[in-house]
Amino acid sequence: MLKTRIFKRYLRWAYKKGAEDLVKLNFKPGFKKEDFTCLLCGVGSEQTANEFIRFVTNRNPRAKIWIIDLGEKQVTAVKKLVKERLAKFDVNIRRVNALELNKLLPEASLDWIETDGFLEYFDRQSLKRLLTIWHGLLNADGFITTRDFVSSSRITITTDAFRIWLAKRWLGVSLFRHTKKELVSLFKSSGFNFVVGPTPLPTYKRFTLVKRS
Repeated sequence: MLKTRIFKRYLRWAYKKGAEDLVKLNFKPGFKKEDFTCLLCGVGSEQTANEFIRFVTNRNPRAKIWIIDLGEKQVTAVKKLVKERLAKFDVNIRRVNALELNKLLPEASLDWIETDGFLEYFDRQSLKRLLTIWHGLLNADGFITTRDFVSSSRITITTDAFRIWLAKRWLGVSLFRHTKKELVSLFKSSGFNFVVGPTPLPTYKRFTLVKRS
């Protein structure tokens, strides 16, 4: 799925909508600033990395880009992609746990953090910790864009339970169900202003956050 043309179109749509959502927060992203620095937190596949790098460098060829993932295969594939096709850009790829990002990057060093389907990999306690780390890594004008599943009804609770079982059964991955109310509460307590929007999937919502001063 991550290598299909449909997913490629989805990513382009998601990045564009995230930038548009910032307007609703009276926020203007500084994509063109001289030292613009961003992080793709959890890459999934080389196609995701390619689309993210293209989106950023089309706006600022001198941007500094960090890409991290816990999967060795994903990191190896992205390193190969960058070496063969995108070596002219400032792209740094690391295999690291997102909960240890503050050991890799200095405080207030990022302008943008992008993730997709990433929050469900963390239980509530770990997600609170992750948001605290992200808040510290963002500079005063930093922002986050992400999309994720939310449970909001009996139907979505049932489908989420099946999806979580499937991930554990076939992929050996543990996922965690979060409600919209829960995520909103975490965003507020972690120091973010935010907006919530839809995606083509009814149970998959997009979230755009800016660091609250």
